[in-house]
Amino acid sequence: MFNKCVTVIVGTKWGDEGKGKIAARESKDADIVMRGTGGNNAGHTVIYNGKKLALHLVPSGIIYPRPTCIIGPGVVVSPEVLLSEIKMLKENGVPNVDSRLKISGRAHVILPYHKDLDELHERLKEHPVGTTRRGIGPCYSDKCNRVGVRIYDLIKPLNTLKGKITEATKLHNQNFENNGMKNCVVDAQVLSESNSALGKLLRPYIVDIGPIVEEAINNNKKIVVEGAQAYRLDLDHGDYPMSTSSNPVTAGSLCGSALPPQALKVAIGIDKAINSRVGNGIFPTELPASIDDNGNLIEYTTPLEGDVIRELAHEYGTTTGRPRRCGWMDLPILHSAKYTCGIDVLCLNHLDTLGLVGLSLGYIRVCVAYKYRGKIISHFPDDIEVTGEIPKPIYKTLEGGWSIDSSCRSYDDLPELAKTFIRTVESISEIPVKYIGIGPADDDLIVREDI
Repeated sequence: MFNKCVTVIVGTKWGDEGKGKIAARESKDADIVMRGTGGNNAGHTVIYNGKKLALHLVPSGIIYPRPTCIIGPGVVVSPEVLLSEIKMLKENGVPNVDSRLKISGRAHVILPYHKDLDELHERLKEHPVGTTRRGIGPCYSDKCNRVGVRIYDLIKPLNTLKGKITEATKLHNQNFENNGMKNCVVDAQVLSESNSALGKLLRPYIVDIGPIVEEAINNNKKIVVEGAQAYRLDLDHGDYPMSTSSNPVTAGSLCGSALPPQALKVAIGIDKAINSRVGNGIFPTELPASIDDNGNLIEYTTPLEGDVIRELAHEYGTTTGRPRRCGWMDLPILHSAKYTCGIDVLCLNHLDTLGLVGLSLGYIRVCVAYKYRGKIISHFPDDIEVTGEIPKPIYKTLEGGWSIDSSCRSYDDLPELAKTFIRTVESISEIPVKYIGIGPADDDLIVREDI
C-alpha cells in the first residue's frame, strides 16, 4: 500500500492560470516540492522578503525553509538559467539553497543548438506554434530520438560528453548548413568543454531522486508537484500541434516526477475567472483585441473587449512579456479537464478582475456549452481538425460586475453576483471551487474549509 501524500497542481486551460498562488500555499508545510515537466518556458513569480523573484526552473517552494525542492527527470534544464536562478536566490538570502535543491541526473539538458533549432523550425513552418524560442521542443525531440544529453552526462569524462554531442548534432549540423545557418553549426569540442564546466558547478545538486521519493512516501511526507503549462497544452491531450512538448496533465506530472499514481492524494485544478492564451491555437471564447497576428500590440482609439480584460488582468507573459489573447471563462474545457486531469477541487483566480471587467463593460459572460456540428455539447471536442469547425460558445450573461473589499476573507462575504458566477462554474464543470483568488498576492485567497 502506498501512502496518499502527493498533491499535484495542474493548469486547466493554456497556462498562466496563477498556479503559483496555490503552489505557495501548499508548499509552506511540504516536505518535498517538485517540478516534473517542461523547462524554462514556464515562469512564476514569488515574493521573498518583499521582493519579487522570477523563477523558471527551481520550484517556488524554495523560498520556504522546510521543503526539499527537486527538479525531476521529466524536466528539460538549461544549465545557465538554473545557475542564474540559484545565484539570484542566494543573493536574496533564501536559506540553505545548496542543501535543499536537488536535480535528477536523468533530466535532459537544453543546449545552445536546441534554441537555434527552435528558431529554424518555427521559421520553416507554414503555421508556427509560437514557441518561446528557448529550445524546449528540440530538446524533447532529441530525448525521444535517444540522442539527448542528460544532466548525468555533464559530469562524465569530457570525451564521453563530446561523443554524445557529436552524435546528437550530426543531423542538426546538416540542417543548419542547408538552411543558411552556418554560424549555428556545432563545434562539439568547444560545447563539451563549456558544458563540462557547467556540470562541475551543478554537481553538488545532482542526485538519484528514487531513494528520496521512496523514503518520503513510506514516511507519509507531504509532496507537492508544481505543474507547468496546462491541460490544453499537453502534447497528447491538448491542441496539437499548438501545444507544448511534454505532458503537463496530472498523470504526466507524476511520471515526470518519478511518483507512483497510487500516492496521489489530491489534484488541484487552477483556472481564472477570465481566460487567456499566449501563442497560436484554438481559443473559442477569445474576444476582439488590438493584437496583430504576431502577438504584438497595435494602436487603438476605442478599447475592445479583449483589451479591457488584458489591461485589467495584466495579461502579459511572465517569461516572454508577450500580450496574451483574452476571453471569457470557458466551462466546457474545464469540464473536460476534470476527467483528463482527474481534478478533485478547483482554485478560481482573478475573481476580483472579472468583477472589474463587469463594472467596465456593464456585463459578464461565461461559456456554458458549445454549438458544434448542429448539436449542443458540454465538452471540448477532439475532432476539430477533421470537421474544420470551431465550437461556437453558448453564453450565460450576468449583468453588471462587482468589487471585492480587501477585508473579504470568506465565501459568505463575497458579492452575490460573484457567488452566482462561482455556482455557475461548479454546476457546469462539476468541480467544487475550494480556493478563490481575490487579488494578486498569495494571501489574497479565500479557502472554503467545508469542501
